[in-house]
Amino acid sequence: MLAALVGSASLEVLRTTQAKARSSWERFISQPALQRPRNAETVVLEIATAAITVLGRTVVRGCIRQLDGQRGYTTSQRKGINLELINQLPVPTTVHWHGLILPNVMDGVPFVTQPPIPPGQRQRIHYSLVQNGTFWMHSHYGLQTQSYVAEPFVILNEEQERWADRTITVMLRDFSFTPASQILDNVVAGERGGGTAMAKSLADFDWHQPRMLLTQQWDHVKQRFSWKQEKGVLMMAPDVVYDALLANERSLDAPEIIDVEPGETVAIRWLAGSAFMSFFLDLGDLEGELLRTDANPVEPISGSVFQLALAQRLTLRVKVPEKLGVFPLLALGERSNLRCGVVLRSHPNLHVPDLAPKTDQWTGRLDFTQDKQLRAGRPLAVRAADNTIPIALTGPAPKYTWGLNHRFYPYRDPYWVEQGQRVEMVFSNPTPMGHPMHLHGHEFQILELDGVPLAGAMRDTVYVPKGGTCRIAFDANNPGIWAFHCHISYHHVRGMFNVVAYRSADLGWWNPAGFGHEYLPF
Repeated sequence: MLAALVGSASLEVLRTTQAKARSSWERFISQPALQRPRNAETVVLEIATAAITVLGRTVVRGCIRQLDGQRGYTTSQRKGINLELINQLPVPTTVHWHGLILPNVMDGVPFVTQPPIPPGQRQRIHYSLVQNGTFWMHSHYGLQTQSYVAEPFVILNEEQERWADRTITVMLRDFSFTPASQILDNVVAGERGGGTAMAKSLADFDWHQPRMLLTQQWDHVKQRFSWKQEKGVLMMAPDVVYDALLANERSLDAPEIIDVEPGETVAIRWLAGSAFMSFFLDLGDLEGELLRTDANPVEPISGSVFQLALAQRLTLRVKVPEKLGVFPLLALGERSNLRCGVVLRSHPNLHVPDLAPKTDQWTGRLDFTQDKQLRAGRPLAVRAADNTIPIALTGPAPKYTWGLNHRFYPYRDPYWVEQGQRVEMVFSNPTPMGHPMHLHGHEFQILELDGVPLAGAMRDTVYVPKGGTCRIAFDANNPGIWAFHCHISYHHVRGMFNVVAYRSADLGWWNPAGFGHEYLPF
């Protein structure tokens, strides 16, 4: 099976490669920093597979679960992290703790901070927590996020206990019956839509026909976000066209129904755990108050429509009406007519109407509408930049390669920083699509959008739309070598990736030549 997974490699070459990988792994886990703390209670997380049902069809995908089968992990800031990972997959993997400020050795990026975890092997993860809120954990190996090796990771504190009467987590994913590796091969070969079943069903779709598209608008009079419908042209199919969108592993033909009480408040942690798709969140008849972007507080702002780019998180608080009812909370895919979501129901006897996973209504693109209105609840101290790094997002030529400043990873030329610096990154995006840009090990503030200064939100992932420019700032206060990349899986494996390296960092595990990967068969 393993020989087939690595394509044309012979079994002899495969075994030699595995032996070298195992030797590297044994050297890595012998480091004192990775040893288990004394008298610490350890939670075991399995990186494994599980069955899910999509559009009535049962399939196998990856998961990260506790030994009792529960997906994901929730802890308190006070307790800190003491975990043991077990790789039950037939191929190597890693786990990255998205959005967390943590020791560099724990960051989980293969061939940057560590070798990948071989099948059957274990890794200890332990660190104290300086943050709280909604994060996620996902594989950083190949296309395993598309294969669902990704789950919510929630850190509680007393403030969050007071947010609402109850809190729910909704993880959004994009789904295809076509294996991720085949999608990538098809896209690289120039097959728009990724050769998926849904893409083929749209073969006769008139992409150039003007149609009404939904996007988000800011209502200056009512001071809220809402839908805007205007005539536009989709032009062409997205690079990947999906068969379905999922919320908590369920398609909208069989959504999760959450029973609530009339009049209570509900905080919803929305998490875009997708590989390609970004989302518009539609609260329907409910009004939502935005509490946090990624894991960081913002000044209160309300609406019924919010943007959630791939890898980002939003926490929204809604009040359930006193009048009994059923309240769908939906996520609509960007440049798509697919949707998913969960349903709040204020009495168990109420009928939940059928909700279509696919409609005739298409959405447009995400943009800066939302970020232009957001203000950080805990902004960075005002300070001049010591180091400014210009970054042009480039691609997709040749042959579906995406890059940073016209260079395509792997290469060994990091963005250097010095400890103590205030670092600014200035993005420009001349490419034909938006990119969610993620920096590991740090949080940053948005300081400028399309040339207009602002005291914007604190984030760990910023969406830079087509044609947009953006300036962010962070303090270089967490030494190490940190991945920096577009979070669209099909982009960072095709070159839109680099590292931010402190001059003082240990670069001993950084091996750009090891950027390859073995794909899961789904």
